[in-house]
Amino acid sequence: MKLKSFLFLGLLCFVSILQASDRPLIKIETERTSLIYQVGDNGRLYQKYLGKRLNHNSDMQYLPQGTEAYLTHGMEDYFEPAIHIRHNDNNSSLLLKYVEHSSEPKGDGVNETVITLKDDKYPVTVKLHYIAYNKENIIRTFSEISHQEKKSVILSKYASSMLHLNSSRYFLTEFSGDWAHEVNMTERELDFGKKVVDTKLGTRANMFVSPFFQLALGNPSQENAGEVLVGTLGWTGNFRFTFEVD
Repeated sequence: MKLKSFLFLGLLCFVSILQASDRPLIKIETERTSLIYQVGDNGRLYQKYLGKRLNHNSDMQYLPQGTEAYLTHGMEDYFEPAIHIRHNDNNSSLLLKYVEHSSEPKGDGVNETVITLKDDKYPVTVKLHYIAYNKENIIRTFSEISHQEKKSVILSKYASSMLHLNSSRYFLTEFSGDWAHEVNMTERELDFGKKVVDTKLGTRANMFVSPFFQLALGNPSQENAGEVLVGTLGWTGNFRFTFEVD
């Protein structure tokens, strides 16, 4: 099983037109962070924003459309896909469109948002789950993939999460080590292309590579200043983080 995170920006084209009422705006928020999605004119889901909390709805009209929220293999985008499925007719393209979303409180300061996407030709469904912890400023996310095709399908890639960021520079801090020499910290600037942090050791996944990272935006990370995104996986087996910069 592979679990992945991504960052990048891309250009997407669309042709069909929807009315404004059919293009819902989906806000996932904590006390200090806003993650905002919106359905495009083509019926597909786009991430418009991830950053400091936007306190006024009027601010959102100035946001760009952004990048498709859960990129698929075989379509017009050239970036690393979040999902690559081979259907039982041997076709490997997938086009996910928005169906619905729901939001439900899960306790004190905790709210879960579920966004449902479906292919309009194949019976494949992807549900994106986002659980926001308001005071802790944490967003937990995972994906749920299902199909109703007549025969088995092959999943080559299936990401638990995909995020898009927009910054002039990115500085990745990762952690590696071995027995009696654990948690060695390395920070490096991400340049054009892909940087992969992964392991295929199964139950010994944490032996050489730790399943967490921090990403400083704009400048190298500092102790008491700057903007830093921290990510970790709730997973003890094989994993992969893929960072892609355009």
